[in-house]
Amino acid sequence: MTARPRRLAAVALAAALVATGLGALPGVAAAGDVVLTGRGYGHGIGMSQYGAKGRAEAGQSYATILAAYYPGTTLATGSDAASITVWLQEDTDNEVRVVAEPGMTIQGTDPATSVVNPVVTLPATIAGAGGVQVTPTVWRLRLVSRNLVLEGYHNGAWYPHGSEAVDATLWAVNRGTFAAPDGTVRLITGSTYREHKGVIQANRPAGTDTLYATVTLPMGEYLKSVVKAEMPASWHAQAVRAQAVAARTYAMYERDVASRPWWYDTCNSTSCQVYRGVADYTGAGARTTEHQHRDSDAAVAATAGKYLAYGGKPAFTQFSASNGGYTVAGSQPYLVAAPDPYDAYPTWTVTLTKAAIEAKYPTIGTFTGLAVTRDGKGSYGGRVVTVTVQGTKGSTSVSGATFRSQWGLKSTLWTSSSVTLPPKPPIATPQRDWNADGLADLIGRAPDGKLYLYSGRGSGTWASRVQIGNGWHVMGLMTQVHNFSGTRLPEIITTDPRTGTLRLYPGNGKGGFGTPRNIGNGWQGFTALVGVQGWHGAGLPGLIARDPKGNLRLYPGNGKGGFAAMRVIGNGWNVMDVIAFGGDLTGDGRVDLIARETSSGTLWIYPGNGTGGFLARRQLPGDWSGYDVILGGADWSRDGRYDLIAREAATGKLWLFPGDGAGSLLAPRQVGNGWTGFTIIG
Repeated sequence: MTARPRRLAAVALAAALVATGLGALPGVAAAGDVVLTGRGYGHGIGMSQYGAKGRAEAGQSYATILAAYYPGTTLATGSDAASITVWLQEDTDNEVRVVAEPGMTIQGTDPATSVVNPVVTLPATIAGAGGVQVTPTVWRLRLVSRNLVLEGYHNGAWYPHGSEAVDATLWAVNRGTFAAPDGTVRLITGSTYREHKGVIQANRPAGTDTLYATVTLPMGEYLKSVVKAEMPASWHAQAVRAQAVAARTYAMYERDVASRPWWYDTCNSTSCQVYRGVADYTGAGARTTEHQHRDSDAAVAATAGKYLAYGGKPAFTQFSASNGGYTVAGSQPYLVAAPDPYDAYPTWTVTLTKAAIEAKYPTIGTFTGLAVTRDGKGSYGGRVVTVTVQGTKGSTSVSGATFRSQWGLKSTLWTSSSVTLPPKPPIATPQRDWNADGLADLIGRAPDGKLYLYSGRGSGTWASRVQIGNGWHVMGLMTQVHNFSGTRLPEIITTDPRTGTLRLYPGNGKGGFGTPRNIGNGWQGFTALVGVQGWHGAGLPGLIARDPKGNLRLYPGNGKGGFAAMRVIGNGWNVMDVIAFGGDLTGDGRVDLIARETSSGTLWIYPGNGTGGFLARRQLPGDWSGYDVILGGADWSRDGRYDLIAREAATGKLWLFPGDGAGSLLAPRQVGNGWTGFTIIG
């Protein structure tokens, strides 16, 4: 079920920015190309696997995770010993071949008419060339005049099996079943020898000349392969357990509720859920690939029999890799659309060239742009419902799902370098409003130690700078806070690297300062200082500082210029060269931090949990190593979403990256020049 589209957005032909010398600058493309930036991977219905990972890492149990993604369902207990029959879709050559083993049996049945013929042991030898008895290495079932025929393979040729009992069990049936004494059978498809726990069947649907391969095995054995294939076994155990229950429930729904032909319950591809058996072997019998893992096996065992029920039946527990931060409504009452702050799958980008677009849609003439409608839920204004490809000779419209398929996109949740989001009321960010005019400002220290105020004018523009201080070259770390000392005004906190003194400079609400005062000692060893608002409680001020060992410490403000008890909230942060307050970049009502890894230039959002800790981090797109200043915590564009500002190190240009309100960014635009050498107070 899809919500009614809320808006129409034009995607311009040209890129939003000209080249700046930073080839990886997020949102920049060659003239005539369209850059798509997206979130999520898959359909987004039901459980997000990355969301389950984030929830597990935040301390949620598998039962809590499942309740969040399938509200209204209840945990019930079934049997992992019950069998399930899986269509092995990779077998498409109209015959079913298995590796011959001593003691292997075959049985003919017709499930559609309840015919069950005797189980027959396959002969140890068959008559080969010249009537000489040979040992077959492969058995196959194929169709001759719609009848199942068994043959054995030896030394490059196929020979009849020569057993009247085999002929009798296969007479006038639509299924032939191979079984082996050790409970495993190796199916041969092409050059792949894949071992399955259970029995292998060749099935002929009535009235057809086609054979389909299936395996019937216990549910628990089936799940060992599925859970390993669908989620990394190394992920948090609670996430893998959630996957085990979702996979079990999905399979039970397919078997017990969905309407399937007689010959299979579910399939083994992404059309159902991925199943690959036990392991792959060479023709000589050497094991090459494992399709099970002890950790995913443990998750199956820890949740043995557990499934989600709705109305007394297994639920339709769809899942995908990532919902992009917002689940999609499905076909059932428990498959609802809702925000998901725990899904931290990184954003992705795809560039569509003008030439490729014109080749894909030749009737449009020269490509001029795209227009999209959205469902209004999640990043960028929601998932794309329809796409209209526009040109000089006409236009072509396709669904968002079709467009995704045509271009190999990871999801339908994407925007373009020139898409603008619907306006929202501007966010008041008093921490950045130095002159109390309701607009976010910048404060910069010049190389000579003079302090300047750049009053914001909205949309990333600034009034002429005004000097508001001298002698600031002696300051070490500097950050802005609000109401730290109970003034209800913005303030600046600094460290003195000579003495280790922590000093507070209260704003006067008119662009200047009140009387500074010392609020701490022993701060000379710290390497980062970040003023935060609302990190550990709604509206509360505080400081986050990195100590010499790389630990991240939270110093909650007490509202009177002092601190409540310090607590460590992270370690290993010495790998970051930028740590800054981001405001509520993810749109979940809780403020966030941003941090850049020194080695890779990767910029991360660290969503706050509202009580002083973190949710799973999210990667922001692009290579951010070309910037030497990155700060956030304000709605500089006045569109109702928090933004980032970054300075290009090589040129001193200032760039505004508008936030999308859901943890990603729109295309940047230049908002300043000549900032080389300035220290911008974050």
